[in-house]
Amino acid sequence: MSGTLLDLAQDYESEAAGLWPWQRARRALRTTAQLFRRMVCNRAAVDPNRMTITWTMLIDIPQRWCRQHGYGAVPGPDGYVIQRGDEPVIIAKPGDTLLWDGERLAVEGDL
Repeated sequence: MSGTLLDLAQDYESEAAGLWPWQRARRALRTTAQLFRRMVCNRAAVDPNRMTITWTMLIDIPQRWCRQHGYGAVPGPDGYVIQRGDEPVIIAKPGDTLLWDGERLAVEGDL
């Protein structure tokens, strides 16, 4: 097994892929892999002032982070569409960092 939680998640998914769909062990391996991914994503969203979106991030993590700042976030094929009220739409894709200045969200590089 590998070192990081994402590596462990991949190892568990690979092991689960070799089992029959109805086997309890397969479900347990997949559930554990999901838990590892959620742990990594939650750690990335801990800072209330910034969060970097990654390809491996679970969809609900950026949505929750934005909601905590009063914004709605809708996932799309290339990232997230983020908006609050009648403010201009913010587009953020994996690799972008969302920044909270205490009043508004911005995407790093678009300040």
